Amino acid sequence: MAEISVNIVNNSGQTVGLRVEEGGETHEYLKTLVRREDLKSVTKVADRKAPAKQTGGTKPSADPKSPPADK
Repeated sequence: MAEISVNIVNNSGQTVGLRVEEGGETHEYLKTLVRREDLKSVTKVADRKAPAKQTGGTKPSADPKSPPADK
């Protein structure tokens, strides 16, 4: 089975992300906790594609040791 990303919301409204096996033991247990109302929700998160790499046109980062330039 494939791993999926899920967002878990507890009854205090705090959210955490987790990767679990889809339909695996942990995923099924989390869904059981929602049914028992021990958790508010467990939702599958759509996998995002990796951002395209940029080629050129980027500024070099400023040296943190050098003083800021006057404007």
